Order: sequence, then structure tokens, then C-alpha cells
Amino acid sequence: MREELLAFVSERGTLLEPDAVEFLLVQRDPIAELDGFLRSCPETPFVVTLEDIRHAGEIAQQALRPRTPLDLRPVAVVATPSASFRRLGEKAADGHPDVRILRDITGRSTCEGTLEDFTRYFRHRFQVLRGMLRQRRELAGAQDIAKARRSTREVRIIGMVADIRTTKNGHRILELEDELERIAVLLPAESAVAQEPVVSDEVLGVVGTVNAKGLVIAASLVRPDLPTAKPFPGTLGHARVAFMSDIHVGSRTFLEEKWSKVSEWLGGADEVARSIRYLVVSGDVVDGIGVYPRQDEELTIDDIYGQYEALARMIAALPDRLAVVMLPGNHDAVRPAEPQPAFPMSIQKLFDSNVIFAGNPSLLSLEGVRVLAYHGRSMDDLVSAIPGLSYQRPLDGMKAMLRLRHLAPIYGGKTPIAPEAEDHLIIDEIPDIFVTGHVHAVGVDQYRGVVLVNSSTWQAQTPYQKMRNIDPTPARLPIVDLGTGQAIIREF
Repeated sequence: MREELLAFVSERGTLLEPDAVEFLLVQRDPIAELDGFLRSCPETPFVVTLEDIRHAGEIAQQALRPRTPLDLRPVAVVATPSASFRRLGEKAADGHPDVRILRDITGRSTCEGTLEDFTRYFRHRFQVLRGMLRQRRELAGAQDIAKARRSTREVRIIGMVADIRTTKNGHRILELEDELERIAVLLPAESAVAQEPVVSDEVLGVVGTVNAKGLVIAASLVRPDLPTAKPFPGTLGHARVAFMSDIHVGSRTFLEEKWSKVSEWLGGADEVARSIRYLVVSGDVVDGIGVYPRQDEELTIDDIYGQYEALARMIAALPDRLAVVMLPGNHDAVRPAEPQPAFPMSIQKLFDSNVIFAGNPSLLSLEGVRVLAYHGRSMDDLVSAIPGLSYQRPLDGMKAMLRLRHLAPIYGGKTPIAPEAEDHLIIDEIPDIFVTGHVHAVGVDQYRGVVLVNSSTWQAQTPYQKMRNIDPTPARLPIVDLGTGQAIIREF
């Protein structure tokens, strides 16, 4: 049966985690069990884990319940929750928290920064994203670059963007490479494809023709993107999750009064507040030490442990019913290179047991709803590279990440990335909720069935932001109903 199972997996173009193999072999019908799970997926996963298989039954039951596609539900963006949002809630005390960290880098980092590490990292990125692109109908029969170069007909190729340049006539030329070959791709100035933003190191597909000089004339560009909209899975109840980031405890511009208001509200009698069971905090929880020049002049707490101790007291004052998931950001006391592991034990031990520590990024499960949480530092690179993106509109940047299926596609920019054996910043599993922070803005939206949340800051405008004309929107609390996916923003 083991050989039959592995043969079935190979035919479906995926891999099985060893623990998943052993689990399936003791089931009544291993192949039927696996086939049922794969059919429930919007696209074939790169690797099927034991966690996936164990929850296949739960996923199948949820799929049988009638749902309204999220595309047809309005995403409320309001300071005061509507009556309908209030009625949907239930007291968080009615159930026990159910939080699982499905995937992060903590305890799994192996890179040493060698040439071999970089080669392996980029090869993994290319192979996974190429696998996604090959599932796109437009790229059926895609060829390797070396074979496509010799073609006299329409070609379909997949490659990583190695270079982007513009000619004096306004044409754009991409250098695209796969594992063996490189080719130039022309985006004619007068064509629609010339207007499409392209960033370095993204993996994309090209449909076009090869001219006599071996240059591909592009007719269309194809991104991995998300499949068409899927319904929000929902939970049986209507517990809710709130999102924060960029608290910056220790800074002179930390909004202590606003924090007191949200803390008091979460512990009060408001029915929306009482329905919040989870709080996800996506990085930059303290201001840090030595993050930028002369930072010490802007601190009220100039000891890193003192900053985390102050934060721990603030979190401890929140209601006990809240399960808090905390990620690091670029101001926090972990390695700056992404993916970042969870906080070290010397910091974790300062906090109460209701705080769960995860890496950045992390894929979380909250009562079965999958949340992709990322601090969002790569927004700095995307805003610089993609025309029209801005710090005031972070949701557009989040949609770009989903289209590219990568949290930080640009390598060597402002976002330091560790060359791990696997690229942990690929969005290989489609989340139900995607949350970022970093830019000190706030917003909620949806993209192809994924609820988008950019969480607010709890810090006023800093001197650096004032110099860059960045106006933050602090002290807002995005809240999402885990039963429906409906989102609101509560202002404090």
C-alpha cells in the first residue's frame, strides 16, 4: 500500500510529509482519504502535511455547509460597529481558545550565508512558483527557455526576472532566466503589457513570439496569483479576532492614553469587545534599541528588556479570555533578516501564559480559520518599485503580494532576507485572512475571497515620518468575525 500511495502522490504532482504517510497507512482507505483532501483544495499543495490530513474531515464538513461567497459580502469599514455586526457576536468566554501555529521558521533555520545557501534558496523559490504558474491555463505546455528560443511559433515560458530596463524608445526589456538559460523579453511601448508593473526577482510567465534575433516579443504576462474567489470557511460560532501591530513601547511617541482606552474597552461590557477571543500582534511591539541613528534621543525606556517588561505588564492587564499571538518585526530583538524566528525565551518568559509566540511570517489557525500574519517590511521595497503604491494605501501592496504569491519578492532591497533552504516567504497556501502592519496605516478589504487587514499603530507621528511626509493613522483596531469574515475598524 505504501508504494501505491506514493505513486498516487506522484501522479497528483505533490509531496507527502513522512508523518502524513504513516498516518494515512493506518486509515481504512489511505488513497481515498488523501484524494478527498486534495479535491477540497483550490489548488494542489506543494507538500501535504500531517496537519492537513488530520483536518481534512473538518474541511470537508465545512465545504458541505452552504456559504455566501465573500465577494458578495460587504466589508464594513466603520468606527462604530453596525447593529448587524453586534448581533452576530458571542461572548468570547463561551468557548476555549483554539490557536495553532501551522508554519513558521522558529527552530528550523539552517542557513549560514554560503553560496550554496543562496543557490538552493533561489532554486526553491523558482521551482515552487513555476509549479503554481504551470497550473495556469494560459501557460499550458510552457517550455524551458532553451527550447523556446528555437521555436518559430507562439511560445510560453516561465522565468525569474533578473533585470528590467527601458530603451530610449520607451520599450521595456526584461531579462528572464530559468535554471539553465536566460532570454530577453520585449514589452513594446505601445502595448498593454508595457504598462504592467514588474519587479526584480519575481517569477512570472510570458506568452509571446520569438523573433529572428532570439528576442521574445511579449503578448501577455502571467502571475501565479490566487485562483478565483473562494468562500470564507467560517467557524460554527461568531468569535472574533482583533489585530494590532507597531505598538512601539518605549518610544516617546507611544500613545499611552489611546492604549489605556483600548485596554479598558476590551475589558468592558461592550458586546463586540466581549466577543473578541483572539488578538494577533504583528510585530514592532517595542521601539527597540539602536534601530536607527540617534534613536536614544526618542526613547522613554532605553533598555530593551525594560521595554518588553513594560509591554508584558500592558498585555497582562488585558482580559484573561484573550489569547494573544505575538510576532516580531524589524524593531524587535530578533535577527533582522526575514523570515524571523519567534522571540527568544529570555523575552518570552516575561509574559503570561496566554501569550503565544510565533515567527514572522506565520501561518496560524484560529478555530480552523487560516491567518497569514506578516509584519510587512517588504512594503518599503514594493512602494519604491511599483508605480501607484503608497504607504497610505497598504492594501494595494498586500494585493500585489498575493498576485505574486510572495511576501517579499525583491531580493537585495530594504528588506533583508535569509537564504534558507526553503523560501518561507512564498504564499504557497492560500489563507482565509491575510494581515500585515509596518506602515502605520490601517485598512480592511478582500481579494479573491481572502480578508485583508492592515493593522494600525499605537505610536504618533515620529520625526522621521514627519520628514518623509508620512501621516500615520494610529489607535484603530481592526476586528474580523471568524464566522462570516465580516470586518470592521474600531477607532480609539
